[in-house]
Amino acid sequence: MKSTGIINIAASAPKLDADNRISLRNYYRIANNLIKQADIYREEKNLIDLYVMLLRFSSLITETIPYHRDYHVSLQGERIIFKKKLLHVITELEALKPDVQQRLEELNRKSRSQVSRWDRKHQNNSINNSLEWPSIKKQNLKSDSRQVYRVIGQNGVSRFPSGQQDLLPQSKPKGDWISNLSFTTLRPKEETLSRHSILGPNGLSGHWLPPNIGQLVQYPSNVDLSPIEIPSLPQPTKLDDPAMKDNGTSHQDNTMLAEVLSLHDGGASFHAEQPSSMINFDAIEVPAKMDLIRDPSPPPVRAEVEELVTMTSQLSNSLEQTSLSTNELVGSESPLEVHISTSLMESFLRVAKSNTDKHIETCGVIAGLLKSRKFFVTALIIPKQEGSTDSCQATNEEEIFEYQDKHSLFPLGWIHTHPTQSCFMSAIDVHTHYSYQVMLPEAIAIVMAPSDISRKHGIFRLTTPGGMSIIRNCDQRGFHPHSSPPDGGPIYDHCSDVYMNPSLQIDVVDLR
Repeated sequence: MKSTGIINIAASAPKLDADNRISLRNYYRIANNLIKQADIYREEKNLIDLYVMLLRFSSLITETIPYHRDYHVSLQGERIIFKKKLLHVITELEALKPDVQQRLEELNRKSRSQVSRWDRKHQNNSINNSLEWPSIKKQNLKSDSRQVYRVIGQNGVSRFPSGQQDLLPQSKPKGDWISNLSFTTLRPKEETLSRHSILGPNGLSGHWLPPNIGQLVQYPSNVDLSPIEIPSLPQPTKLDDPAMKDNGTSHQDNTMLAEVLSLHDGGASFHAEQPSSMINFDAIEVPAKMDLIRDPSPPPVRAEVEELVTMTSQLSNSLEQTSLSTNELVGSESPLEVHISTSLMESFLRVAKSNTDKHIETCGVIAGLLKSRKFFVTALIIPKQEGSTDSCQATNEEEIFEYQDKHSLFPLGWIHTHPTQSCFMSAIDVHTHYSYQVMLPEAIAIVMAPSDISRKHGIFRLTTPGGMSIIRNCDQRGFHPHSSPPDGGPIYDHCSDVYMNPSLQIDVVDLR
């Protein structure tokens, strides 16, 4: 996905160079995963992603695997099988090509239109920021001061005279102009205020009178107690009345008003984007029951809190890109979201506790499913392994692949502990994760560091193309330094597309 929002199929299916350190069998597993993803996109009728997966498969079979050093000497059976699969893939690509081209033209046309609208809006905002809005003719303030009140007509529509929305009367007392303010809610009758106010009909400006025992307040018996959604009120207009400045209580009043108005949203302030329908208190003079509306469960949240600079940069980039729906976005530079269970890390620490107490590292493999262009981690696999104080390694990977294939799971990365070290990825860790990220670009590395005071865990991924290129060209083993990528960025970084999902269940499979 480029910054202009135009979908580039060729960039979404780049050619991969063969790495002889990765076994030929693992390359065929990558091909199988691409076919598996294509099957899911075909079932979901996601033509563009289906087309991209088939392109990646054909490129892997024709441009990568044949250049592996073991291609001509091993796995001849798989070689024949995947050549047959390639013929079917090429046939499907030809059949999909017209529909995909039409869909791409529609999306790119939509993208260009949205980018053009954003550019025009950005230019208009730049111009408006240098101007005073709304324009107010100060010489007419005195003569027109009576007309700046918001008037509520019989039809319930409030109006301001043109160009004077922000003006306030200078000769009216505080109680009068507050009583004339309307926030899309009709003012109750004076009769209602007089019956319900302990200060009487004149409020603070009147003299106190004892309650009239003979005057009874009648309440209807058929009160509807079902919850209603209270309409949101727009932000009040900034008030410039000198009386308010002298009193010094306007800020406190506005704060209390915002707190009351936000009760229906679970205590959080709510800003309505569209005008809400008005409540007519003249029709039914009964205070409605107000229920707090809460979500049944918290939504998935990002696993890592990014720095403000990073978030600002991403926000700037997102404004320059198109706002296409999730099912319409493809691109090698934008990995899919990965959702992990909130109980994953805790479950792994329980399994690893005996090793952690002895200062020995423990590793596990995470795998999951693909649905609606999102990966969901559903399995934590603990393989047979060998560990030390600063490293760990699985000893029987075939068992892991067998379990994943049996349950149609994608390899989504790995997790391991640093019992005595801080939360980071060592030189051995980045080489280990390289093999996972080659198999699946969305693969993640989770580091658990229970002894690290500042950060107990981290979720990482090698940067693309910088970090992946550095590790691909590094033949060293053990602990050793790495040079920085050519672009000057880091070799690995925190993942910004991993979400902690409280509703996601996970199976812990211990193969030891």
